[in-house]
Amino acid sequence: MAVIAQRMLVLSIVFLGLVARAGEKPPVASVSGAPLGSPSFRPTPEQPVGWRGDGSGRYPGANPPLNWGRKNSGGGYSTSSIIWMAPMPNIGVSSPIVVGDKIFVTSEISDLICFDKKTGQILWIRSSPEFEGLTPEQFKAEPEYGKLLPLSPELAAANADAVTALNAEMTNSAAARHSEPVLKRKREIEKKILAEEIAIDKKAFSHNWAQAVFGYSGPTPTSDGKHVCAFFTTGVTVCYDLNGNRKWIARGKGDGSEHGNFASPLLAGNRLVVWANELRGYDVETGKLVWTNPAKAFNTYGSLFRLRSGGESVVGFQWGFFARLRDGQAIWDQGLFGDAVTTPIVEGNTIFARVGYPKNNDEALGFKAFQIPPTTDSGKLISGYVFKTDWADDELPIDKKKNPFDRGFVASPLLVNGLLYQVTQGGGLLVNDATNGEVVYRKVLPLKPKTEYWNWAGCSASPTLAGKYIYVMDNQGTMLVIQPGRQYKELARNVLEESREGAKEQAQTLASPVFEGNRMYYRSPGFLYCIGER
Repeated sequence: MAVIAQRMLVLSIVFLGLVARAGEKPPVASVSGAPLGSPSFRPTPEQPVGWRGDGSGRYPGANPPLNWGRKNSGGGYSTSSIIWMAPMPNIGVSSPIVVGDKIFVTSEISDLICFDKKTGQILWIRSSPEFEGLTPEQFKAEPEYGKLLPLSPELAAANADAVTALNAEMTNSAAARHSEPVLKRKREIEKKILAEEIAIDKKAFSHNWAQAVFGYSGPTPTSDGKHVCAFFTTGVTVCYDLNGNRKWIARGKGDGSEHGNFASPLLAGNRLVVWANELRGYDVETGKLVWTNPAKAFNTYGSLFRLRSGGESVVGFQWGFFARLRDGQAIWDQGLFGDAVTTPIVEGNTIFARVGYPKNNDEALGFKAFQIPPTTDSGKLISGYVFKTDWADDELPIDKKKNPFDRGFVASPLLVNGLLYQVTQGGGLLVNDATNGEVVYRKVLPLKPKTEYWNWAGCSASPTLAGKYIYVMDNQGTMLVIQPGRQYKELARNVLEESREGAKEQAQTLASPVFEGNRMYYRSPGFLYCIGER
């Protein structure tokens, strides 16, 4: 019981006509009436924020920048329209979320980081090692876990030192050499924790090495304006208040497919839902596991999304798994979308979803519109028309030995004014009419994504609408600003050059951008950027 008490003390520290323009959802607004992307927007339990904002990738209240840049000028970097750039303690591929005057983002291996939105200064870092998610019963059953408890305050102290060092580095680049020993100490403690966990129970705490290529912090955090919640694919789900006080932590299944699990958690009402080859629903106030539903998916690269049916809230996963929010009961078809990677988007009573593995462009699979059943009690998703996504051989050639995925899709789609925008890993833009799937235009974009097997993911950041413009990015730091419409019109081309210390090649940029007011917030491997007007 002493061990349990000590632990508690430490842990407290759309078918014809259905998707016409009139059928699109109105901009998501807070209680004050401000649309998503407006500085006045505030998330609520009814209108939370998470990956791609509300999941659509649209920020209609934003008035974003068109031009910016960071380029290597030989002796350093020259920048334009970068208000601040905050150094990160570690890498990660999740996107940030904006909640009032704070920004939250995750990084390796289990960190949730809070930034001051105005200055970019880190306010706090909170780590969530796996053993802290064990239950009192598990601690009681295995006394060896008690050896891990003193490491929690050590890690907390290292995090506090990291905050000080990184904030100093932000205002004085010469301080970078002083921050590295601090971060090294933090990483040593994290490695020690993992080694001790594995020594106690290798089966319970070992992970597939391949998961670490893109990391365990890939899921984007989510907030309802009161809580900020994160899911790490070590299996840990954690909830904090906005000031960094941990409300609860739980541990369950994690990991995922060959390259990792990137399923961002979803807040809906008083439920926090996570995916790890099972769907788990937690009470967001208490952390109680309300329901769980096992379901082995083909892969775990897509994310969770929400929809409505017959007045019921439904949670969906990219694989094509659906469950009622209130009880976790699986409904409709299972695995209908197959081995797809992109996350579906929902407009009205239509789901737009890619079907099948992205390397294959089978016309019988491809990208489809599905009608949502009118009730969760019975029925099936009705498959509608297939979107035409074919390319001519001379438009988007593929090197089957080196770049076999150039025509595949990782980035999720974007719907704007009745047009559906999709970007291939190789930088091909497809624009289809959302009402019938017909091609409006296709364009090989002036980008240079890397898609070499197996850790260069190409154009993976999802296209985003901010205000009146669409933003499309490759994984080499280039972002295009284009005008929505039935013809391609490029407005700007911007580059964020960045390389990890000691590396000569460009750092791979995979996260999707976030917009608020006249600013864009973007997370790279090394920094969190605030871009726009002062």
